Amino acid sequence: MEECKKCKSKNIKVITDYDYHNIHECQNCQFWVYQKLNDCCRDPFKIVVIDRKNDSLYFIREQCLNCGGCINKKKPLSSKKFSDLIKGELNTERDEKYKNFVFSENKSLFKLKQEHYRYNTKYAKYHRYLETKEWKTIRDKVLKRDDSLCKICNVKKADDVHHLTYENVFNEKLEDLISVCRKCHSEIHFPSSSDL
Repeated sequence: MEECKKCKSKNIKVITDYDYHNIHECQNCQFWVYQKLNDCCRDPFKIVVIDRKNDSLYFIREQCLNCGGCINKKKPLSSKKFSDLIKGELNTERDEKYKNFVFSENKSLFKLKQEHYRYNTKYAKYHRYLETKEWKTIRDKVLKRDDSLCKICNVKKADDVHHLTYENVFNEKLEDLISVCRKCHSEIHFPSSSDL
């Protein structure tokens, strides 16, 4: 990844903590993608092997002695160029283990990416913010200003503080907020069908 697909920044960090994939993380917006390595593993040591399908059909391939991977299954090597370099038979058991490791790592990276984005969504950041000291200070000021009375029904004690606008979230102005009781707050966000 040359530039971030989300913000177009070119400030990309490549993380190489995985055996078969790289993570490309934007240092600007934390968007990241993972990509399988172009080769079989980080330390390939390949030999030429023969892949026999039956007595008359065979292919010449490369197999890594380190990971067992054989990644040229779609494009076999030329018999004319490589038949003298054959070192043995394709170890199909090691190749299957390699495929399973790559699949397992891919699956765990997919889950990790989902968790990363779920944690970094605006919704998640907002709910974490509601637990901060900064929010609690602003909330207390609004409740005090409104005498802890719901500004919608003007009857019940206010339990919540509602955002009139989300334009200044994380840096609210007091006029962006009002005190509300739970019932009114719920009605603001989830109006009953009779009101529709």
